[in-house]
Amino acid sequence: MTLIKWDPLRDLLNLQERVSRFGHLPSEDTPMKRRACWLPAVDVLETTDAYIVRVELPGVGKDNIRIELTGRKLVISGHRMERAETDYAAYLTVERVEGYFERSLNIPGSVDVDQIRAGYVDGILDLYLPKSKEEPYQCIRIECRD
Repeated sequence: MTLIKWDPLRDLLNLQERVSRFGHLPSEDTPMKRRACWLPAVDVLETTDAYIVRVELPGVGKDNIRIELTGRKLVISGHRMERAETDYAAYLTVERVEGYFERSLNIPGSVDVDQIRAGYVDGILDLYLPKSKEEPYQCIRIECRD
């Protein structure tokens, strides 16, 4: 098991982003809409031969996801589209967040960029990042498959 160095600044910035959402709550006389940056849940697993990254992205179309790997830094970004307004009903409660998201992860080891696989099914993005002994310094874009 690889230990990852704790980054208190990153944790503080994540907390600040979550707390700042409270400042964007609508007043009682405005329609309840939530458009802001949001952070999808991410799981990172390590096997003997690969790193596996799973990201929850419900409601995000595959074409709205961007995945880039630069060295050991993995960035997953995109946006969840706004729901269409209705003329026949008014929202009473809105808890789903729309808009831009970005997650940046440091992969603990080198990755074989030629063997990376990405799949997106039922709102779950699965990335398979095979381990490598070589240090990559290039930036690559990873495409999702169904």
